[in-house]
Amino acid sequence: MLTFLGRGSAFTESQNSAFFTEGKALILLDCAMSAFHALLARGITQKQIYVLVTHTHGDHVGGIPMLIHCARYMSGAHVTVIAPSAEVAEDLEYLIGRLDGCDKTAYTIITADAAPFPWLAGVIPVKHAETLAGRCFGYRLRLGGADVLYTGDTSELAPFLPYLHSGAYLYTEAACFDSGVHLYIDRVLPELERLCAEGVHVYLMHIDDEAQMAEKIKGTAIEFAPLVS
Repeated sequence: MLTFLGRGSAFTESQNSAFFTEGKALILLDCAMSAFHALLARGITQKQIYVLVTHTHGDHVGGIPMLIHCARYMSGAHVTVIAPSAEVAEDLEYLIGRLDGCDKTAYTIITADAAPFPWLAGVIPVKHAETLAGRCFGYRLRLGGADVLYTGDTSELAPFLPYLHSGAYLYTEAACFDSGVHLYIDRVLPELERLCAEGVHVYLMHIDDEAQMAEKIKGTAIEFAPLVS
């Protein structure tokens, strides 16, 4: 369903960002600077690019202004940034337009509730960092006839459980370090195993230590989110 340009947490070399294509459009879920460099290496050929933003931490939005600059001056593409709320849209306009000075003709910022796309089913408010309280979200997607849940950064899985069922896909963050602002794998593992047993496809992303995480999920049906080849 989703392919990842990177699946690492903030302090890794390849930070978390997923993508899919719809027709001739490229849709990104967040865009760290490392994700932008990965896109640049692959070649940006799409003329329409959408970026779904979960929250405004630098490892999730740091590459968006550079993506817009690149699209404007190198490929002629237009970037539509989809914010999960009006408040986050205002923050993104300040980052993109004011701080980074992106060309106003090169991008559009809209809110998810105004995005007329069949693949976007809704946003899910989550708890993450207290300094961004009320401004962190996950996404509900509808891809290939399947329900796809993307947690973004969250300290709780509960908001996503009502939307999970056999055949659904869950892309969830998971951490080996118990920071209080992320899903600690030792606590969430039984719930993830239960979801797998009920037919949910569970993929881990935003991972802080892949070697340690591989040991944690050994023998389960849980997988790492697939990286682009």
